[in-house]
Amino acid sequence: MSMFARKGKDVTIRRMTAEDVEEVREAGQLAWSDLATQSVGRKFTYPKRSQKIIAAYLWKDPQGCLVAVEKGKIIGSAFCHVVGRVGWTGPLEVLPSYQDHGVGRRLLAGCEAHLLERGCSVIGLETLSNIPKNLHFYLTAGYRPEKTVVILERILRRNDVVTEGVSEIAPDAVGDISQYISPLSQRINPYLDYSMDAEVILRKELGKVYVLKEGESVQGCALLHTYHHGEESAYASIKTVLVDPSVPDHNQALDRLLAACEAGTLEAGKEKVMTRFAVSDTSLYMAMLSRTYLLKGANVRMIKKGEYNEVGNCNITSWAG
Repeated sequence: MSMFARKGKDVTIRRMTAEDVEEVREAGQLAWSDLATQSVGRKFTYPKRSQKIIAAYLWKDPQGCLVAVEKGKIIGSAFCHVVGRVGWTGPLEVLPSYQDHGVGRRLLAGCEAHLLERGCSVIGLETLSNIPKNLHFYLTAGYRPEKTVVILERILRRNDVVTEGVSEIAPDAVGDISQYISPLSQRINPYLDYSMDAEVILRKELGKVYVLKEGESVQGCALLHTYHHGEESAYASIKTVLVDPSVPDHNQALDRLLAACEAGTLEAGKEKVMTRFAVSDTSLYMAMLSRTYLLKGANVRMIKKGEYNEVGNCNITSWAG
């Protein structure tokens, strides 16, 4: 009997529970540590994913958090994310000793089935662009490369950009989120709706939500996670920035929203802020360089179902967990 037939033959895919979280974190750490070790050529221990983040994923979409189990042992996991009618998978992690045995393929199929059930018109993901194994896995699963995703970092020392008109949504005002963010999201892309992501940030204390208004008109919003991977991490993450395409000065709106995120990062005691976005043209990338953001890496956005484009060139959106 071949190794392939022996290993993974008794694997089941089921919904993740709160009791699985620590084992999921450990399996993910082993998977990423192995990948990092292979990439840098020396032993590297990757930090565990934040327990708080996994709990938030479970709260947001409990049916879309999956684990692969063999003989009672969790050997892999995957998470689904639905943003309106745009759905994506990530992270998807399998223990190194179980890779290349069909476990990842079954987890991915489970995620795709869930996203279809949720009514997603667009299904995609983002993956490391420099790992042939990852690209092969998704290409052979029917995903096509769409855009390069740049990963940027800024070391914060001061915040001297005007933030007039930007207000932070208080946790007790979570009920107001949809009236601000849903219509704005759909002006960027008719399938988008970031209101649930914003609600998760406030309800699960993941960070801050900002809204840019001119009178009663909402011109933009930003979603900030004030930690990444672990609560002790030195950096925050700008997850989303949306700028209304009808705003006369897109760059000014972007600057104000970024400045609010950077100030929020400093308030949280973080020294660095990171962000990532798909590159449609170079204008947003050049705007970020002008704020002293530096390129740290790149992913590739891949799509299996539908077409996805955004109106405007000042939007930061990511399909990475």
